[in-house]
Amino acid sequence: MKSSLTIFLLTLVTSFSWAQVTREIEGRVINATTKEPVSFANVYNKTLQKGTITNDDGYFRIVISGPRDSIVIIFIGYETQFVKLAGQQDFYTIYLEESMQLLREIVVTPNDNLYLFDLLVKCKSKASSFQADAKAYYELKTFRDEQQIELVEGYYNAAIAGYELSGLTLKAGRLAMQPYDNRFFASMESSTAITAMKLLSNNSNFPDSPLELSRKEMRKNFDLSLEKKYVDGNADSIYVITYEPTDTTGLFFNGTVWVNKTKNTILKITLNCHHCKKYPFQPIFPGDTISNVSFAITKTFTTDQGHTIFNHIDFTYIIDYRSRVGEAYAQSYSIKSNAILYAYDFRNTFLIPTFNVTDGAYSDYRKINAMPYNDFFWRNHDEYRLKDGDNSNELFFHDTYSFTNKTIFKSNPLMKSKLFQHPYIIWSEDRVFFKDIAVDTSAASPSADVMADKYNLGVKLFVDINTYQDSTSIFSATIFDPYVSFYHLPIDNKTHCFINMYFDLCEIERRKLESELKSSMKDVEQFDKIYHGLETRFQLKNSQYLKEMDRGTNEPEMKKWNDYIYQELGINNVAIFKPFQP
Repeated sequence: MKSSLTIFLLTLVTSFSWAQVTREIEGRVINATTKEPVSFANVYNKTLQKGTITNDDGYFRIVISGPRDSIVIIFIGYETQFVKLAGQQDFYTIYLEESMQLLREIVVTPNDNLYLFDLLVKCKSKASSFQADAKAYYELKTFRDEQQIELVEGYYNAAIAGYELSGLTLKAGRLAMQPYDNRFFASMESSTAITAMKLLSNNSNFPDSPLELSRKEMRKNFDLSLEKKYVDGNADSIYVITYEPTDTTGLFFNGTVWVNKTKNTILKITLNCHHCKKYPFQPIFPGDTISNVSFAITKTFTTDQGHTIFNHIDFTYIIDYRSRVGEAYAQSYSIKSNAILYAYDFRNTFLIPTFNVTDGAYSDYRKINAMPYNDFFWRNHDEYRLKDGDNSNELFFHDTYSFTNKTIFKSNPLMKSKLFQHPYIIWSEDRVFFKDIAVDTSAASPSADVMADKYNLGVKLFVDINTYQDSTSIFSATIFDPYVSFYHLPIDNKTHCFINMYFDLCEIERRKLESELKSSMKDVEQFDKIYHGLETRFQLKNSQYLKEMDRGTNEPEMKKWNDYIYQELGINNVAIFKPFQP
């Protein structure tokens, strides 16, 4: 799938509210030899069973309950390190030692590197198709000349099949963006591109790596060499193999792969390419062009129930972008995005909101727009979030120059852009006009004679339930879905009144639903049963309304329903739209 570039967004990083017996410590993980930061290392508190990862600069923050907590730092290619906590010390610098290289065995070996090709082929043939689900954290930051212009942050349930990330279901997301040179840039589908990139099968929108190819194709297109080998903590033999393409025109990746030779599994792979000829991006406007794309990608894998499966990807790309080619104000930009997706907690997954995002809302932005911002979740959930000492994400989100997902799809100049047409609409006392929110109202009427087939009002109920620190939040909303809504009939004041009254009726039922759910908060296991029972009642009520209203042409019924809505919500749609005046 192609991914578009033209605008970028960020999210607020809020501190988790822990009990008084816990506190946060900070630290930085450094390569003991090179003194360079170790990015994306796993930092885990075994005592509290809480984890995080280091950021680009090797920095982390993690909660502890006291000096006896067991903190471990794990990163493939390095010795596992335990952090010795000391009293009230708040900052720790941890030096990771690279895994000790073994001397070559004194045995007769082939003069060439054919055994390395055989090893990769064996790893591929032994790949597990084991399926697992896990929580996943996603963050994307975009920069122009070192100035941050976007952050996209989200939590997902990740579907995993062996080495591959097979799907992502959004739990919660948030965005923020800032203009640069009076322009906006966006990676609309970066998480989709990450999901589409496979380790062991062909990626038509990415350069090729050795593990995608047959042994014959691998030998034809790559040179392999053994960089080093060592024994890990499980006494397994680890081979570090570098690969270089024979064709350097941008059709192939180069990099390094860590192989567990004892078990014939892949532990980690880096994939680099400059001046790539294949990439999953396209300019969003006809007058724009992409002149160059470079990738620096790392994938790591973990073991679950004896199977090697996907764990993490950090996905950096630089795009040289030419905007408004041929016009007087044409500009060239080099845009750098750093994305990371980290799967964790393979025993528990998120309770996903009761809201299905329509297939047409494929981009990260539209998926996040489809769901209302849940302040309770972002205030309390803090698992595996990337952090830095300056809380830069939070500062960026609150910056007065930032557009966030609380405002970006509302009334502002961006609404004129094709990027943000047809937003999902959350119910409010503001009235809606169908032509401004539906994806398609201009198409010719269908040939069907049934009047009900000529229009559809797609209104959905959103319910999100979260429990933290023995506090349960039920957050709900009534949402107009533009991707399933259509109206292939004349639109007049009767139509506007009819549509808004329908939206209001759905809101009344949502309030009843939320009230009943909250009354049963002590029995969380009953939530699903209660929700589906109320949803059935919701559908019956709406069907009754649609039948009696006859698209707003039945004046007595419209007045009856208007009185009901006015009593429940205090909104008089007949007075607002005056549907029966000539």
